[in-house]
Amino acid sequence: METLDITFDARHELTGEVGSVKCGLCAEAARGRMLDSGALTRGFGWDCPCGALGVHARLHDMDELYRDILEVWGLMPRDPDLSPPTPVGKSGFLSAVYVDGPALLRDLFAEARAQGAQVASTEVEVRLVVPGFSSRASIWTVLWARVPRQAE
Repeated sequence: METLDITFDARHELTGEVGSVKCGLCAEAARGRMLDSGALTRGFGWDCPCGALGVHARLHDMDELYRDILEVWGLMPRDPDLSPPTPVGKSGFLSAVYVDGPALLRDLFAEARAQGAQVASTEVEVRLVVPGFSSRASIWTVLWARVPRQAE
């Protein structure tokens, strides 16, 4: 498994570049960058020379990231199909919805394929490096899509 260090300064601003990772579709080195789109703002993505785009996404956040991932990939965005919210008794919460991350990922990939994209996922071991703080490495899921180029 690949290992990637992402370094921040004391103000938690990215220093240097986001390292490259292997593309999930062609295994070439994909250049890393910080994203600035919707719920993915300050998240991480990778651009491969083959045209694939990789996005770091936590499965437990798929309900919030779903639409933005499709948009970053250059696909028609849509909201995921979720169960309707249900009241949470007298807890003070307005509603609760169970989010099945793996099922939403399968649905996201099916949607991307229906729009003509090739998709894959990979895992990368990532260590966030911040002055005065030492984090343990964590496993990140990177979701990849390559959309067919449109004839010009």
